[in-house]
Amino acid sequence: MTAWLLAFLILLILASALFSSVETAFTSLTPGQISAMSENRGKRGRLVKNMTDRPDILLTTLLIGNNLANIGASALTTSMTIRLFGNTYVAAATGILTLLVLIFCEVTPKQIALKTAEKLTLRSVRAVRFLSWIFRPVIRIVTAISGTLTRMIAGKETPKLTLEFLLHHVKAAENEGVVESFEKEMVRNVFRINDTPVEAIMTHRTDLFSLVEDMSVSEAMDRFVESGHSRAPVLKKDGEHVTGSIALTDLAGAMKKTPGAMIKTIASAPYLVPGTMKAHELYFRLKKEPIHLAVVLDEYGGLDGIVTREDIMEEIFGELYDERESGGDDPIIPDESGGWIMQGDADFYDIADTLGLNLEHDSRTHTIGGYLLEKLERIPTPGTVLTCSEGRYTVLEVKKKRIVSLKFEPA
Repeated sequence: MTAWLLAFLILLILASALFSSVETAFTSLTPGQISAMSENRGKRGRLVKNMTDRPDILLTTLLIGNNLANIGASALTTSMTIRLFGNTYVAAATGILTLLVLIFCEVTPKQIALKTAEKLTLRSVRAVRFLSWIFRPVIRIVTAISGTLTRMIAGKETPKLTLEFLLHHVKAAENEGVVESFEKEMVRNVFRINDTPVEAIMTHRTDLFSLVEDMSVSEAMDRFVESGHSRAPVLKKDGEHVTGSIALTDLAGAMKKTPGAMIKTIASAPYLVPGTMKAHELYFRLKKEPIHLAVVLDEYGGLDGIVTREDIMEEIFGELYDERESGGDDPIIPDESGGWIMQGDADFYDIADTLGLNLEHDSRTHTIGGYLLEKLERIPTPGTVLTCSEGRYTVLEVKKKRIVSLKFEPA
């Protein structure tokens, strides 16, 4: 009789270990793993997704099974101890059982489950579903009471998968060596580009190479050769309104036929976009149509700047340089005095990544230079100092009423 009771006790301990490991395996699955299993692992994979979509039923089933096994093992141990040794050794037997449960039913099974989560869930999911049917009456009572208490204490909001959560996983994958640093940067930039307006990545009109519509083809060719550009917007004499865009290849063809003709006769119609359009939306438009240059308009319909396909690609892959360009400096570099030297066009993503600062700013402001102009409410001169809660800014260079570079000393 004692041998049968001992065998049953061992069986209960094994059941407890199994329930603990399966619970950990299911709860450790990431949304990406669940989705991949659903698509690639057949019926069992889809069943895993169905069970994880109802965590209340899943966890209640496993916890009921685990508690039944633990309570049964505790009661059986107490009964066997009293029968064999009397009441004196009940406390000692309980302590030994607690240690066994901790090692063989909790810690060890859960560590194993973390390393074999997918395999374990696929093998156990049908048994878990079967148990959820058996325990269904108890599950309904438990989940009803638990759900009411949860809503009273934690509210009705449920956690959602956020971009920040996803990027943390990508960073963790980089730390584990699963992805390279440049791959992490590209993933982060791909998601950020969805929130980046084209006015944040355009070439501003103050830095723009452009042509006037009544310029001759030969004059325009000379300007192109001097500038090194391959495309340019064509403007009216007022310099505010765009009438077209022209490529160097178009000029090369016209030079053979009509070198004295005005370039407005061969210019293509301009592709006009508002500055508030998101960069990813413009990318897909440029991808569908044979357009390489988009003209960005300000709120009054005047020229604000231009955006090319290359500008958008640089937001994902980083700066791209051709044979006429030299690699630029990083927008934020450390200074010997302990501060930081920033380019005026450094954006808030660069500042957040490098310095960990999330600066509050107007929705139309996209760079640190614009941020300082917003704070100062005037055009600064070199040497202008501004002290904010995050630190001290010193303007180093100003050009065409824009801040070119500055020094930042953290508070």
